[in-house]
Amino acid sequence: MHRLISLLIGLFFLSSAFADNRTTLHDFRFWSSPERTRIVIDVDQGVRFSINQQQNQFTLGIRNAKLLKDTYKKLFFTDQRIKKTRVKRDDTTYQFKFKLHGQYQIKSYTLKPNDKYRHHRLVIDLYDQKNQTTKAVKKPKKSLSKISVSKQHSTRIILIDAGHGGEDPGAIGYKRSKEKRITLSIAKKLSNKINATRGMKAVLTRRGDYYVGLTQRIRIAQANQASLFVSIHADAVKSRRAKGASVYILSERGGSTNFARRLEKSQNTADQFGVKQKLNSKDQYLNKILWDLSRKDRDTQSQKLGTKILQQMQKIGHLHKKKPQKAGFVVLKTPAIPSVLVETAFISNPEEERRLNSNKEQDKIANAIYQGILNYYK
Repeated sequence: MHRLISLLIGLFFLSSAFADNRTTLHDFRFWSSPERTRIVIDVDQGVRFSINQQQNQFTLGIRNAKLLKDTYKKLFFTDQRIKKTRVKRDDTTYQFKFKLHGQYQIKSYTLKPNDKYRHHRLVIDLYDQKNQTTKAVKKPKKSLSKISVSKQHSTRIILIDAGHGGEDPGAIGYKRSKEKRITLSIAKKLSNKINATRGMKAVLTRRGDYYVGLTQRIRIAQANQASLFVSIHADAVKSRRAKGASVYILSERGGSTNFARRLEKSQNTADQFGVKQKLNSKDQYLNKILWDLSRKDRDTQSQKLGTKILQQMQKIGHLHKKKPQKAGFVVLKTPAIPSVLVETAFISNPEEERRLNSNKEQDKIANAIYQGILNYYK
């Protein structure tokens, strides 16, 4: 009898230890962009998973998992790629069956915790196969007809970059406002003003709540042959007293002040972009001279653009810095295109956070940037 009781106690503790060792699925998040749908699952370290892809569906299997009640509610997401989601539990293995609208290229990987996310993350990307094919094949030269070229020369293309997005919320305000939502709202307002102006056209790096890689933002500017690049942000610092707008231009050597270096570190991510150009072996010397000249011209024009924007921002609010500052932001490394990063205000300042969330104030900020762009061209 004593042995039986000891055995039962041992089995109880063994089962308890097994339950505690299960991988907890803390959260599910979904983001849709024109090129992909991203699924992010917050998990414990050492998650064991498998992906089985079939025609118009794929199954994600996670072994020895524990699904929280609040997490379960977030599973049933639908968009232009995911048609329906079903969940099946087999002992301690969960099978998540995603029924799709078509066939997609699926990539998966895990990420470690960082400053913004305290859990490990399992990331699954669904890419449109057409988009993947389009990227691999170069467009024929004949697409650049005489009509399209002449039209392009008469229209100034302004690339507007709404900072952050998707799984990257950016800075978080005192009242939990997210930078990514504010920057997108201002960017859309600025885009509308530019598109209503004859001879100008705005192109947005993102139109919704999804993440676009830093180097991808640069490629969008180049693909559209933009003449200006304006990135919109709202910074946060520990002090709630910090306030005002500022404009940054590129420094190849990095931030010129401690504040600029701290901001530079928070904005840049691992997908660094090297500005070195591929040179033809026969014309390396000539290309180097041309490259140096275009970079110097870009830096001079960026300084002018930044100054014009600050002059307009001063009319609607306080300036944190009265002259354009320098920092090594990846998104500003667009070859030969005048590029600025506008810190519209400090989202960490309660007063400025309220202002940033106001539709009327957002329109004032967008208009100040717009007037700065117009004055730059004048």
